[in-house]
Amino acid sequence: MKKTLMILAAIVVFLAAAAGVATIVYAFSDEYQADSMPDRMTINGVDCSGLTYEEAEAALTEAQNAGHLQVVGKLGETLADYTDFGCTYDIEDQLKDVKKDHLLAAALGHYFRLPISARIAMNVSECGDDFADRVKNSAFLQHGTITETQDAYIDMEDPSFPIIPEVYGNKTDEEAYLDDILHAISIGNTRFEFDENAYYSTPKVKSDDPELLKEQAFCQKYLNQKIHYQLGKESFTLSPVELNNLMKDDFSGEADPEKVANFAKALKAEYDVIGSELEFTSLTGKTFKVSGGNYGWIVDEEAEAEQLAEDINSHEDVDREPVFSQKGQGEYSKTLEVGNTYIDVDLTKQHVVYFENGKKRFECDCVSGCKVAGHSTPTGVYSINGGMSRNVILRGGGKKKSKTYYESFVSYWMPFLGGSYGLHDASWRSNFGGDIYIYSGSHGCVNLPPAKAGELYKMVSVGTIVIIHY
Repeated sequence: MKKTLMILAAIVVFLAAAAGVATIVYAFSDEYQADSMPDRMTINGVDCSGLTYEEAEAALTEAQNAGHLQVVGKLGETLADYTDFGCTYDIEDQLKDVKKDHLLAAALGHYFRLPISARIAMNVSECGDDFADRVKNSAFLQHGTITETQDAYIDMEDPSFPIIPEVYGNKTDEEAYLDDILHAISIGNTRFEFDENAYYSTPKVKSDDPELLKEQAFCQKYLNQKIHYQLGKESFTLSPVELNNLMKDDFSGEADPEKVANFAKALKAEYDVIGSELEFTSLTGKTFKVSGGNYGWIVDEEAEAEQLAEDINSHEDVDREPVFSQKGQGEYSKTLEVGNTYIDVDLTKQHVVYFENGKKRFECDCVSGCKVAGHSTPTGVYSINGGMSRNVILRGGGKKKSKTYYESFVSYWMPFLGGSYGLHDASWRSNFGGDIYIYSGSHGCVNLPPAKAGELYKMVSVGTIVIIHY
């Protein structure tokens, strides 16, 4: 008995050694080194003998796509039978590894003409549009009336902020179903059990969700506040949603500085009215268009943000206009309005007229900025600013010792653009009007005869509108 066992062991060792030698020799053979499958090899039941990797991939793809996948319901009833899958598969690397993974079998097959069988995973890399449409539009997935799944939410339109309950819908998640079908094809299943409940989405937020209840309590406590903006004939009130968006996210009801600042910035962009084109028929009878200038309505962005934060934190109702750093005359309007009290400076006629409450109170010729020298008086709608004063020395034109530098004493200074442009007396001139301004005009100011300048000075005040046009 012992001798028999020794003989058998020796035979096993010999066969193992022979197989090892055969495998090593085969590994260096032309057949193994070639970019093709070994003879007598089947993969997933498909004959791939001698095929190149590319040919083997095509054969396996064709066979897989020609398969059938039966979809059955809970009671075993057939719901669908899919074929002609039209998919592409990620198998290139697996095919290249087949010979290495089955080296011993391939060597034995080579020397002893034995068949070789291998299996690889047919992982779907892409699904054709036609097959995807067939799967997602399967008749058994379609319902007469579709109800979308919906989370519970707070009704922000209702002052009591009720919670609207969640809705369990009956719409099948077709993409999820398609993914499962493709997975079944990948692993070679021929039968797929369909459970419709697995493809209905469920609400993520339900009526009894603690966070939703906390949010509802916050809404009821803080979001019934009314912050109303009045802008002339236009007005608006912040909605609960807008008010909520201006508060911190911690349910404290406090204003969020950054959000409030952004709101004030948007308010300014929406309601600033300055420098826009004015289509105007002056009381002089002349119709013209003019744009530019510094007259109009300007929202004070920083002050508005501070005021709004204070309003929110007060939790009291508020009714006000935005905080303006500059206001026009009368009631706010999104179009530039100048009323019937203004100074009309006609650069073409070189003539100044002042109207007060629609009546002409003053007029005289003037000399505006020198056109040839590039010192033309700026056009636009302006207003006399806080620099209005008596007995002023006007300086400009560059450095003090330069040829262009000037110093001019004026008795009546009515600035409309900073401290650089204004209406004033010009005692150094003996003539006004005509075309003097073309070659011998001012540095940009509107020069008036001294006596007339004094007369106008007594009539106007800071804020009086100045319209300058051709």
